[in-house]
Amino acid sequence: MRCVFSMMVLIEVTVTVVVLSATVTATEDHCRTVCSCIWKGGKQTVECINRGLITIPEKVHPETQVLDMSGNILNNLPRDMFVRAKLLNLQKVFFSNCRIGQIDDKALHGLTNLVDLDLSLNLLTSIPSETFSDAPLLRDVILAHNPIQKIENYAFRTLPSLVKLDLSHCEIQSIAPKAFEGLEHLESLKLNGNQLSELRPRTVETLNGLRGIELHDNPWLCDCHLRAVKEWLMKNNVPYPVAPVCYGGPERIADRTFAELDIDDFACKPEILKGSRYIEATTGENATVVCRVRAKPPAVINWYWNGRLLLHNSAFSSHQRVFIYENGQSEKSNTLVLTNAQETDSSEFYCVAENRAGNAEANFTLHVSLRTAGMATLGSGQIAGLSAALVILILFILLIILVLLVRLRRPPFSDSKTPGQIETSAAIAEAANNTTCKPSSIGTAANSDTSISEHKVVSNDLKVACNPVQKPPRMTELAYTTSHYDGKGSLINATQCFTAPSSGPPANNPDLIKDTKRLANAGELPAAGVVQVPNGHAQQPEAGDVVADETGIPIELRPGIGAVQHSPSSMSPTSATGAPPNAKTLRVWQRGVPVLPPVTALKRVLSGSRNSPDEGYQEGCGTDV
Repeated sequence: MRCVFSMMVLIEVTVTVVVLSATVTATEDHCRTVCSCIWKGGKQTVECINRGLITIPEKVHPETQVLDMSGNILNNLPRDMFVRAKLLNLQKVFFSNCRIGQIDDKALHGLTNLVDLDLSLNLLTSIPSETFSDAPLLRDVILAHNPIQKIENYAFRTLPSLVKLDLSHCEIQSIAPKAFEGLEHLESLKLNGNQLSELRPRTVETLNGLRGIELHDNPWLCDCHLRAVKEWLMKNNVPYPVAPVCYGGPERIADRTFAELDIDDFACKPEILKGSRYIEATTGENATVVCRVRAKPPAVINWYWNGRLLLHNSAFSSHQRVFIYENGQSEKSNTLVLTNAQETDSSEFYCVAENRAGNAEANFTLHVSLRTAGMATLGSGQIAGLSAALVILILFILLIILVLLVRLRRPPFSDSKTPGQIETSAAIAEAANNTTCKPSSIGTAANSDTSISEHKVVSNDLKVACNPVQKPPRMTELAYTTSHYDGKGSLINATQCFTAPSSGPPANNPDLIKDTKRLANAGELPAAGVVQVPNGHAQQPEAGDVVADETGIPIELRPGIGAVQHSPSSMSPTSATGAPPNAKTLRVWQRGVPVLPPVTALKRVLSGSRNSPDEGYQEGCGTDV
């Protein structure tokens, strides 16, 4: 049994050896005809140099670690070319001088072990940044001798492990400030043989681990724009095997190497910035002239007047001094102050800035004028303050006026008249036309037989006709009495006057006093002061008698007025005047009595302040009852 097992193992080993031998023989046959398969540097290498190939040959052993395709005509590197060739174990690939002008973004797909890549002497015009993303372990990249003119920002961001980068002889003219961002492990950088004239400060400041750099064979412009590179080389002590030479810049440093120049030799000629070159000043005040200069390294600034150098805190004349103040570094502001300026100081002042790269100058014209009176002597700040104070004062005055107007405002008095008022006014005007409103017209000789009571009644009627609205009586004019109580439940106030209600339609105006209307026919209604008394409350004296009540007020009974007229119409239950059939009429003479004011007057009194104690009252006869 043991012998059988041994024989089976021997057979299996023999078959395996035969198969491997056949495979190696086939690979060696292919290497003999197209490429060379050798061990070089301890790695299995396939060299297909200058064979006129347009693609990677087939049947290359998958365990190949180094593939050299230099000198062929590949033109481009297609997508997944190494996956199709089953060469995923490659560590070094050389495509030098293969006329490659285009590389697909996935051309290196699958080469996770790739360390070295040589793409020199091809036709690339830009950095294939996306292609490098499939080979994150790349440590050495050669892109020399490609027509690359510009390196963009973050061109090598997908190569964090890059140690060596060769960009020599690539016709590079400019490098973006962040082109080498992310290359923290970069130790060797070759930029020689390009068209570089300057490097921006940030371009090399991020390369803290750099141990060597080649910058020669470039037309360097050794001025302030290259100053940062010189400072960086000196600060980090970065060696360069061949010293770069200055081909441009100031004449004094032309054709001199970096090693021969000091850092201040990398300078730019001063530039005097634009600003006002005409300065005005007032006699007796300080004149100020400002000169702004930009320069690297910082320039030395001097002031000259009539060929004379002006120094800080020096005498300008017997009563004048000069002060010079300066601030800033690369961009300086130099200020010249001349005290107690006079008209004779009107002249030219020269600002001269100088550094190692050269000098620049500018002239400033100073004009000193006499002091002017008025607002011209005030500064802009003072004028602004006075203007603000004036505006505030005007607003304050306007506010006071507005408050006063609001406080003094009164409700407007309406001049419009109601229909009742118009009728009353018309009646008064008619009465005024029919009478002269003079007392002499009443007491004539023809009427001498008229009683005193009639004279008083007519006089009162004329007063009402002339002036229907009378002032109320004073409190001192009213007779105070308590003897008007008759003991039978009625009280006759001597200060009141009653008028019988009108038989016509009532007026529409509630504010109109009814007795102010002049009656067309005096016989239709009882006159003012007439009281109709029922038969049960008074005796019936004869007509023409004059009686007196308890208070002594005379009461006259007149035919047709004081007594009830026994006409057929009066025999009805109610007379034409609206009184009972057996009623008697009494005329009571009394003084003017205050009546309620019109509603409009009450409204006016309630809405505003009252100006006099008599406002809102009317005088005149009362109403007839």
